[in-house]
Amino acid sequence: MRDLAELVELNRFVGRELLLWLWFESEVFETNLRPSSGEPCALWLEGQLTLASEGEETRVKGSTPGLAPEAKQALRQGKLPTDTRLRMVLGELELSWRMKADELSVASLKIPAQLKADTDKYEALYERMRLTETFEAQLEALFRDFIALRLDDAWEGVVVPELKKWARGKAIDEARYAALKARVSRKKGKA
Repeated sequence: MRDLAELVELNRFVGRELLLWLWFESEVFETNLRPSSGEPCALWLEGQLTLASEGEETRVKGSTPGLAPEAKQALRQGKLPTDTRLRMVLGELELSWRMKADELSVASLKIPAQLKADTDKYEALYERMRLTETFEAQLEALFRDFIALRLDDAWEGVVVPELKKWARGKAIDEARYAALKARVSRKKGKA
């Protein structure tokens, strides 16, 4: 039986592929994501993006690092995103956080200032807890969609070729990709 450390290492790619997919979706759909079980939201990479493969690392800094030519060049070299800052607009909420792919962890979550008056410290705490739960639910909805796609047979046949075209700066078949996502979502809903 494999030990836990070995299992973690064998599955480290999942977080990197999740970040790659979020980046891809944010560009393909011009930041407008529609998870099958969450709320529509705007999502994009900001600040810094780190990509790595076998000890080599590329860091891209800027207001939208995913749009930088160096980022796509790193993808073409076989590097995958390992760390970035993400921003999400969900309804009237604007949230940002750092995502570390190898640990599938969220760090430095910034939520809006308290919406309720600071006169009651418990109300402020409950409000922050509610906003954090809202964020977690949305991130979970995006993750569920990613996992459904990743485990579907179409991942290798449709999604990976579209990811490769996107990384090369070529137009992708957005309608085909959206139809695939809808089909996988329906299939997931029936399961």
